[in-house]
Amino acid sequence: MKKINLLLMSLSALLMACFTACENQYEVDHTAELVGTWTYIRANSAEALVFNADGTVLSTGVEDGEYWENVAGTYVIKGNVVTMKFEDDDNVKGHIDVVPGIAFTVYEKDGENWTFNYCANDLSDEVVGMWVCTNEVFSEEESVAINTYTENGKSYLTAYMPEVNGYLNQLESDYKVVGDLLIGWINDDSGKPVTYQAFGLDIVPNGTELGDMMTVYNPVYGTKPTFLRIKQHLELAGNKYDYIKTFVTNVKGEDKDIPFLNTSFNFAKMDGSIIDKFLKSILFTIEFPEANKIKYSYLLEGQNIVIEAPILVEGNKMTVKMSAINPAYLDVDMYAFQDQDNSQMHWYMHTTSFEKFFANTSVALMLGYGQLDKNDTEAIANVYKTIADAVHSINLSLVMTKTAK
Repeated sequence: MKKINLLLMSLSALLMACFTACENQYEVDHTAELVGTWTYIRANSAEALVFNADGTVLSTGVEDGEYWENVAGTYVIKGNVVTMKFEDDDNVKGHIDVVPGIAFTVYEKDGENWTFNYCANDLSDEVVGMWVCTNEVFSEEESVAINTYTENGKSYLTAYMPEVNGYLNQLESDYKVVGDLLIGWINDDSGKPVTYQAFGLDIVPNGTELGDMMTVYNPVYGTKPTFLRIKQHLELAGNKYDYIKTFVTNVKGEDKDIPFLNTSFNFAKMDGSIIDKFLKSILFTIEFPEANKIKYSYLLEGQNIVIEAPILVEGNKMTVKMSAINPAYLDVDMYAFQDQDNSQMHWYMHTTSFEKFFANTSVALMLGYGQLDKNDTEAIANVYKTIADAVHSINLSLVMTKTAK
């Protein structure tokens, strides 16, 4: 009988050991696997969690317009259950599934679940700099967007924004980057934030032959515009560029044909292709013989027309001092941007700048073809007035590439 009892006890112990081993097989300690930065982003919410090896965690995020930053907490994992307790009492407890170095998902008892993606690199340093949008901007009515991110958490936008019905130059806002999550907000006149918006970032160093590329994911609209890193200054001396492409948006004007040499323009029916075809037909090029001088070259019907003028450069702002060569001309302010090796240049002009640029070009070509007398100030002034009356609004972006030697 004793042998039977001993046998049963041994069998029972063996079964208990087996059950314990099997149970432990599915209880994996994920603590070490969570150390690092993880983010998730949705249309109305986003969050970055930074887990430390000492069991502490920091949360930064936005939800339904509310923002929080570096809220401290602790985390404990027992088996496949994670418990996070934060100083603001917004605590989390649930089943956790982890794919190390890729993603983890937390399933709460109320049915909510959250999937966070692992961030191998923190992009807070890499985002600092100036970026020009290269494919699509924030709406169909914009032509170009330039974003500048500074080290002190300030960002500046140069673009045309339909919702405010105007051209924005260096619109200031604040931003915070944790991992690959960017949260930006604009302050009102009192300094109080108006609204918060989260974006997903992806930065690829030397992502193209032109340099670093950044993709900004907007979860509200599902858009992913890409940006090229550009310099916050201009290196002009000795460079020559060929015209490549025109982008024209927000065009509004008088429904009237404006004669221009052997063609005409109607700004009520304008699109980028018209100006694009014209500039390509005249083989438009620009050259900078010196850092403070620009030279336009046009070739129209076999006749070469060259205009040289001094320029004033302040950062990325360039003023072409056309009045210095003829008081009848108007000075033109524009913004110019170069990529990292100066192989590409973007020009951006809003309504007033375009009117002056287009009128200066018209007068120069008409003088070259003998259609205007340089001493007939009234006729020249009428060209400027005609164009100013015809153009109600426009945003123009020119893209040029460095001339092959």
